[in-house]
Amino acid sequence: MSLRIAAGSVRRPLSVVLLAALSPLGALAQAPVATGETPQPVPPPQPTLAAAPAPGTLRTVTLQEALSLAAKQSPDVAAARAQAAVVAAGVRRAWTAWQPEVTVGAQYVRSSAEASLDLGQFVGLVGGVFNLVPVNPQIIPEPVVITAKDSRYASATISQPLFTPAGAFLIGPAKAGAEAAELGALEAREQVLLAVARTYLGLQGITQLMDAAREAESVALQREGEAKAQLGVGMTVEAALLRAQAETAQARVQLAQLSGQNVQLLAMLGALVGEPIQPAPLDAPGPTWDIPTDDKSPWEDTYAVRSAAKAVKANEGKVTYDRFSWLPSVVAQARGLYNSNAGFTGTNTSYELSVAASLPLYDRGQRYAALHEDQARLNQAKAQYESSRAKAHANWVAAKANLEAAQAALAQAEAQSQLAARVQQQVSAAFKAGVSTSLEMSDADTRRFLAASSAAQSRATVEIRRAELAAAGGRIAASIEQPEQK
Repeated sequence: MSLRIAAGSVRRPLSVVLLAALSPLGALAQAPVATGETPQPVPPPQPTLAAAPAPGTLRTVTLQEALSLAAKQSPDVAAARAQAAVVAAGVRRAWTAWQPEVTVGAQYVRSSAEASLDLGQFVGLVGGVFNLVPVNPQIIPEPVVITAKDSRYASATISQPLFTPAGAFLIGPAKAGAEAAELGALEAREQVLLAVARTYLGLQGITQLMDAAREAESVALQREGEAKAQLGVGMTVEAALLRAQAETAQARVQLAQLSGQNVQLLAMLGALVGEPIQPAPLDAPGPTWDIPTDDKSPWEDTYAVRSAAKAVKANEGKVTYDRFSWLPSVVAQARGLYNSNAGFTGTNTSYELSVAASLPLYDRGQRYAALHEDQARLNQAKAQYESSRAKAHANWVAAKANLEAAQAALAQAEAQSQLAARVQQQVSAAFKAGVSTSLEMSDADTRRFLAASSAAQSRATVEIRRAELAAAGGRIAASIEQPEQK
C-alpha cells in the first residue's frame, strides 16, 4: 500500500510542474498532496470541470497565425507603438528650429480727438509775429492728419532663422531618440510574441496532460469494474476495489485541475492576442524558428541592444549641443505694415527688412547646468548599453543550454513512456493470468500515467525552449514574417 501512495503523490503536481516551466505569466493552482488515509468504500463524486468555452465558440488558429495576430492587434504591442510615436513626434519639433514664423495682426483705434499737423497755421503764426505776408501761399501744403478719430492698423511679419544652435545640433539626437523608441517598441513586440508562444504551447501541453489523465481515468474505471466483478465472486477483497476507486477519483481530480488551468491560459492567450482564440490540434504545423548561429553574435542584434546603442547616440548629441549652445542665433525678418493714416509718407503701406543676431553671454549658469545633467545621462545610457549587451549574451547562452537540456529530457521521457506502456501491458496480462496482484497493476497504471505526462511536458518544453532561443536572438517576429513574404 505504501508503494501506491508514493506513486499517487507524484502524480498530482505534474500539471503544476508543466505550467511553471511553460507559462511564467501567472500563478497557477497546485494540486493537494495525497495523504496516507485509507479511502472510503463509497467512491467520491466526479469533480465538476471548470467552465471551459464550448467547442466551436472560439476561433481555432495555429501558432503561426496566433503570433501574426498578436503582432498586428495585441493591445500591448499597440501601446508600445503609440509610445514610440510620441517620441517620433519630437523629430518634427526639432525641425521647427529651421522653420519660419509668420504672424499677422490687426488693430482698430477710436480716438476722442484727431491729431493733425497744419503748416498753414504755423506760417500764419510766424507771419503774424514778424508782420510778414506770405508771397506764395499756394505752396503751403494741406493739413496732414497724423491720427484720425478712426484709425486702422495691420501688420504681417515673417521671421526665418538663418542659423540657430538648436537647429544645427538637436535634430540628430531627436532622430536617434526616435529610432531608440522604435526599437524599444519592437523589443516589446518580441516579448509579447514570446508570451503568446509560451501560453499557446502551454495550452497544448495541458491538452496532452488531459489526454493522459483521461486515459488514466479510463484504465481506472476498467480496473474498478474488474475489482467489482472479482469481489462479487469472492476472488478478491474490498481493498482492491477501494484502490481502483481511489485511482478513478485521482484521475478525475487531475482532469478538473487541468481544465481550470486550461480556462485560465485561454483567457490569458486572448488578452495577449487581442481576441479570443484557441490552439489548433497538436498535429498542426508550427512556425519554423529563425535561429542564427553563434558566430554571428545574434545577441548583439537584438532590439534591446540596438535601442540602447541609439540611446547613447542621442545623449551624445545632446552633450554636443550643450557645448555649442553659446553660438549666436541669426534671424532674417520681413515685415509689412498698413496704416489708415497716410501721415508724412503719403502712403498707407510700407515694409521693413532686417537681419538680427543675438549672442548669449551668460544665462545665469543654465547652459552649464544642462551640460552636466546631459553628461550624467550619457554616462547612464552607456552603462545601460553595456548592461543590455551582457544580459542579451547571458539570455542567449541560457536559452541555448535550456534547449539542449530539454531535448535530452525529451529523449529520456519518450523512452520511459514506451517502457512504461510495455510494462503496463505485461503486468495486465500477468494479472489476468493470476500471477500478479492488484497492487502491482495499480503501480503499473500509475507509472504509465506519470511517464505519459512527463513525455507530454517534455515535448511542450522543447517547443518553448526553441521559441525562447529565437527570442534571445530577436528573431521571433522575423520567423513569422518570412512565411508571409513567401
